[in-house]
Amino acid sequence: MENISVNKLVESTNSNLPRDIKVEFAKNILSVNKNPEDAKKEFEILINKLNLKKQREIINATGTVLHTNLGRSPVNISFSGMYTNIEYDLTTASRGKRNEYLTESMKVLLNAENVAFVNNNASSLYLSLLCLARIHNKDTVIVSRGEIIEIGGSYRLPDIIFETGMNLIEVGTTNKTRIGDYENALKKHPKSVVLKVHRSNFSISGFTEEVSISELADLKNKFDTLLLHDLGSGLVIENSFLSKHNLSIFEKEPRVQQSLKDGVDIVMFSGDKLFGSVQSGIIAGKNNLIESIKTFSIFRTYRCSDIVLHELQKTTELYIQKNEENIPFWNLLKKTYSELESRSEKIIEKSNVKQEIINGESLIGGGTLPNITMSSPVIVLDIEESENTLMKLISNEYPIIPRVVDGKINIDLRSVFENQDDEIAKFLNSL
Repeated sequence: MENISVNKLVESTNSNLPRDIKVEFAKNILSVNKNPEDAKKEFEILINKLNLKKQREIINATGTVLHTNLGRSPVNISFSGMYTNIEYDLTTASRGKRNEYLTESMKVLLNAENVAFVNNNASSLYLSLLCLARIHNKDTVIVSRGEIIEIGGSYRLPDIIFETGMNLIEVGTTNKTRIGDYENALKKHPKSVVLKVHRSNFSISGFTEEVSISELADLKNKFDTLLLHDLGSGLVIENSFLSKHNLSIFEKEPRVQQSLKDGVDIVMFSGDKLFGSVQSGIIAGKNNLIESIKTFSIFRTYRCSDIVLHELQKTTELYIQKNEENIPFWNLLKKTYSELESRSEKIIEKSNVKQEIINGESLIGGGTLPNITMSSPVIVLDIEESENTLMKLISNEYPIIPRVVDGKINIDLRSVFENQDDEIAKFLNSL
């Protein structure tokens, strides 16, 4: 049997991947597989798989609005990618400081003394604790046992604390922690700080008790120590917006502003969860502490790019200007059931697949508001070969990611933008 050349193997399949990548794959395959037909099949499978792994825009039809695997909060990117005055002072025509406008804007929004920005919320906690250990002579972190969290990507709170060189002191029990537990630990460990962690990705119910931020603030003042609050989710929106759009699901979610008002020294949260912006970590609090974090020797290794800072600036302005509806995340959540139902019906009218609309439940997701759902209409496809249809959806030119319930394809428009409806209808009409 005649061998196949690298060039012929590269040309044997249609793909817009760069030729150099296809050549490398072809060489690797032909080094172990000399059979032309087998090599072609293997090459086609590998190229198709690699093509699907390219990062691209998709349609999130899962109903999970903050989907960790799909990039969490959607953002209308406004940054052009061209040169900016990120470290140039237009008032003096000389080198300037980063983030001066963004910092002042965020201070107004949060009513904070100072704010710092890093690449994600995991680094917010790590960098804050490391700074307190190295610069402020703290050696111990006191945390309730019920707040020893683990989140996606193998992030475990004890491991983060260990890497800072500080000791972890767990107080209370999994379901009950009292003020006396913290007090006893503070008496034994005078160089400690108190860390309150918001359980944003799981809940504990039933026979429970925990200590409020205001109570912990009084206690830390009594012992002249520091109180940190890792909020994670980062709700900053005003009650008036939530009331206007009947979003009562957030009524028990702690606010960043309230945490600062209640007396925490440092509060930290994610930029790409309930804040509705790009991946980042936002650290706010007492001026001397935040300033020491900004001037800490390794702060530069965690700082944000100009793209991230520009988008945070834009989102912050939308909050301050009371234009929250223009933040894509909040725009999705404010959609009423009837609006989504009307859109679902229009999609069905344009397609030829047997389907029905049922009353479903959408998740906020992304490690936020565990067990809390929103009522939404869901399109359920009545197709026997659901697995085959799922792969067709994912392999679509504009990939559509549904959720699968009891073997059925579900399309939930809670996480779909209206300008994407026609693409869903087009796909369904092609089946």
